[in-house]
Amino acid sequence: MPGMSMTEQPVLPPAPSILPSPTAPAARGLDSLMIVSATSAHVPYLRRLKETVMHDRYRPAPDEAGFAAWRDLYCTDEYFEAIIANPDVLMLAIGTLRDPVGMVVLRRGDTGLEVDDLLVLTPRQGDGGRLLIAALRYAEVWRSERVFIDVYPNHDNTEAFLESHGFVDSGEVENDLGRPMRRFARTVVS
Repeated sequence: MPGMSMTEQPVLPPAPSILPSPTAPAARGLDSLMIVSATSAHVPYLRRLKETVMHDRYRPAPDEAGFAAWRDLYCTDEYFEAIIANPDVLMLAIGTLRDPVGMVVLRRGDTGLEVDDLLVLTPRQGDGGRLLIAALRYAEVWRSERVFIDVYPNHDNTEAFLESHGFVDSGEVENDLGRPMRRFARTVVS
């Protein structure tokens, strides 16, 4: 620096702490923005993500026995492998292979595209929006006129999120375990 002798060292401000605050979300690299088609290599990590999110946030069944029944149906390696093998179903993952931050399953059908398992590890980080936009783009490419997604009732933030992406509440349905769900639908404009 001008005006300093060779032995003087500039006084620098203290370095910021590199430890995350307990309330701040963990930092994620650029690879967390990548959306890829899930493969068999993703299965154990996506299974863990799905089980964690469903246990902590959505509870597909109100009691532990019901949750175990749900897990036996929808959270096994065989369930995920069947999705990957089905040509009318696409599973997308966001994040790294071993540390996915979100997933979504897209099922093509006669009545439109069903969006299933739109799950993110940390809400309000943009991951759900990126996955939903990807689903809508696939609906356009596959020429699906409508897109459907079922959500558990009383999740106002989830419903507001879907409405912000053009979905409307189209009534009550039940999941395979008999639990009530709200169906949201959107017409895809080509």
